[in-house]
Amino acid sequence: MPTTSWDLRLHALTAFMDAEGREPSTRSAIAGEHRLALWLDEQRKSVRAGRMGPARREILQQAGLLTADEIGSPRTGTAWLRVASVAEFVEEEGRLPSFVAPATAGEKRLAHWMHVQLSGRAAETEPLRALRAILDAVAVDGLAHTV
Repeated sequence: MPTTSWDLRLHALTAFMDAEGREPSTRSAIAGEHRLALWLDEQRKSVRAGRMGPARREILQQAGLLTADEIGSPRTGTAWLRVASVAEFVEEEGRLPSFVAPATAGEKRLAHWMHVQLSGRAAETEPLRALRAILDAVAVDGLAHTV
């Protein structure tokens, strides 16, 4: 029995696909079909950007709603670009980006993004786990650790 709105949408989507034998179309004149198609597109975007948690991603994968490209390469999107920027910054500067005394405006933006991600308001995602792994490595290596 579906318990969340996400579960209800997934249930409606699979029921539609079972009844119609195809995925819903965003070009459909039928409002319900159009909304299901938009929801599915958003879920796929979340997977590609790495914003979707592993449990929901697995559910979509088991339902056959993800393509091979979406299953194989989740490290795209803004969050992954920022994680890569943090890793590059740490490698080049030997420290984390500083929010208090940044050398550049870009460093300050990167430090602000890190702060928002780590503040607890951001959903637990793969990019956030990768960011925490970078912070753990910095702490172990004894690099400057001021955000």
